Order: sequence, then C-alpha cells, then structure tokens
Amino acid sequence: MARSPVAGPVPVTFVISHALSGGSERYLELLLDHLAPAWVHGVVSLQDGPFVPRLRASGFEVEVVETGPRLSMLASALRVRRLINRDPPAVIHANGVKAALVAALARPRAPVLWVKHDFSWDGPLAALVARRCARVVGVSAAVTETFRAGLRERVRVVHNGIPSIERDRSMGRDAVETLIGGGGPVVILVGRIHPAKGQIELVEAAPRILERRPDTRFLLLGSEDPYQPGYARRVRERIAELGLTRTVLTRAHQPDAPGVMAGCEVAVMPSVPDERGMGREGFGLVGLEAMAVGTPVIGYDGGALPEVLGDCALLVPEGDRAALADAIAGLLGDPGRRERMADCGRTLARERFTIESTVAGMRDCYVEVASSGG
Repeated sequence: MARSPVAGPVPVTFVISHALSGGSERYLELLLDHLAPAWVHGVVSLQDGPFVPRLRASGFEVEVVETGPRLSMLASALRVRRLINRDPPAVIHANGVKAALVAALARPRAPVLWVKHDFSWDGPLAALVARRCARVVGVSAAVTETFRAGLRERVRVVHNGIPSIERDRSMGRDAVETLIGGGGPVVILVGRIHPAKGQIELVEAAPRILERRPDTRFLLLGSEDPYQPGYARRVRERIAELGLTRTVLTRAHQPDAPGVMAGCEVAVMPSVPDERGMGREGFGLVGLEAMAVGTPVIGYDGGALPEVLGDCALLVPEGDRAALADAIAGLLGDPGRRERMADCGRTLARERFTIESTVAGMRDCYVEVASSGG
C-alpha cells in the first residue's frame, strides 16, 4: 500500500561523521539554525569534538557515539540503532559517508538520507552504501558522478547555501592586522591544516609570487587536524626551509573567518587529491564565503570548484604550482580585475547559493523520503 503524502514538518534525526570545524560541520550548523525546531529530532555525533558543545550551546540535543576505524563501526551501529529506535524519527539525515555507513549498518526503523559532501570512498563502497539509503543528496553534482545508472534515480543535488554575509572590509583589515600585524597585501588560505586543503601548494608557490610582489604576506588560517599531525609539522618545516617564516604565517581557526577574509586581497583554494583521488573540494564553502565578503578567489580547477565558483573565480590546472603563483601575483597587481571578480562573487553568493534555497531543497527531500517510506 502506498503511503499518504507527508506535508511536513518531518522530524529528522541527524547522524554526523565529524565534530571538528570543517565544511560539513559548517553546513550542518547553518542547516540546523535555519530549520524550524519541529524538523530537528536530535543529533547523534560519531566523534566527540568542539562541534558538539557548539551544538548543545545552540539548544540541540546531542548524543556522542565515538566511532573509530572501520572495524569499530558495527559496534557503533548497534548503539546508534538503540538510540534512534527509542524514539524513531521520520527520516535519518546521515551527514557524510561515515555517518551513512554506520546508519546503514544500524538498519533503524526510519529511512536514511545520505548527504554526500565529498569524494571519500567513491567507487564500489560508495555504491554499496547508497543502495542501503533511501536517497543520496549531493552538495554538488560533482560528488554524485560516481553513481551509475542503477542508482541515479535515488540521487538528488541540493547545493550548499550561506546566509547573507556583510563585512566591512576596513574592519576586516583591522582583524588581519590584529592577527599578523600590518604590512603589504595578504593572500589567505582558510581550512584545517590537512593535505587536502593544499597549504603546501601555497607555501611552494610563495617564492615565485614574492619575486614579482615582494611585499606579499600569506596567512594560513586553520587549526591543526588531530588526524594529520605529521602534515602540520611538514608545513612548518617547509616554511622554515624556504626562509618564509616572516612571510607565511599560520594562525588557528577563527570564529569569524569571513571577517578575516574580508581584510585580505586574495583567497586561495589549492585543494589537491591524494593517490586515491580523495581531497578534491566537494563544494567549496570557504570560497563562497570569501566571495560573499568581496574577496576574489583563486584555486585549482578540480572537484566541484568549476561547478560552484565558475567564472567568478580564477581557476588554474590542478597541481600546477607555477600557474597558481602567476595567477596570484597577476591578480595582486591588477586591482581593477580584483574589483570585477569581487562584484561577480558577491552576486553569485547572493543570488544562487542562499541558505534559504538549501533549507527548502532539504525539506523537499525529507518530505519525499518520509512520504515514500524509503
């Protein structure tokens, strides 16, 4: 018997893969803040981290089920199943592939909707997880390309969105000066210190930029990833080896990263894949936030960046450090082009990628899944 259509609100339990300060956490924070309370039926986090107290401080109920490597996922799935089945929601929103795998293993009473943020585990494993989910929602079309014809009917795309962001650029410059002092133009890279974010790419490009623009400073804004301690050390060592300790500066994650980006001349996104193809940007939320505050973006042309940032960004071939350096140096010397890119970016963020459109799209997906019963 077919289910009766559901009008909503639909009670949704959110199972989240990570609890640090990455893009998937920022996505969920924005979504939860803009969904009406009747849609939110609690949160289960598979990691204990700074995101958990942030959610609790915002009034959300959060249960933590620490989940390590793959062999521990079955035990976590059993705990998640018990938690969810005590008071089943209409839909489970699995935020990330780890959450989707655990939720699928749990086989709870509610259907699972997997929000796919990146290219992790693409291939047979991603297809297997998708078959156990009622829907797969990609934050970009790029992250859904792994799914072949047999799975396409359950795939949807709902782009990330951001609220209206307005930052005074003179106040942004004050914020930058507070962090690193005054001086020449600033090129910023925002993201956790992780190989995928490309801090080494920018460090290696810096000498070539400084040959043309010797007053340039570089700000790596982001906290160290506890799962990649060796990479943070490598970044620091390479900065020292190249004699850049006064020029390339690292600072921890800031709550108002867009406010800091507003005080910079250029934001860069040199994301690079590893040998498994992981590490490409699944959306590029930081780039969109930079555009929203009027900072032009330069990045590599991989992942979803061409789809999301398009002609408003300056994209160069993935892994081409010389092209990256030349693009940055050229843009620093062309204030007119920077202003045109800033205008383009502001319009893109304001008209195409709003949080209201994301919330509306996700509500439609929740209602669709609840109405079909998975």
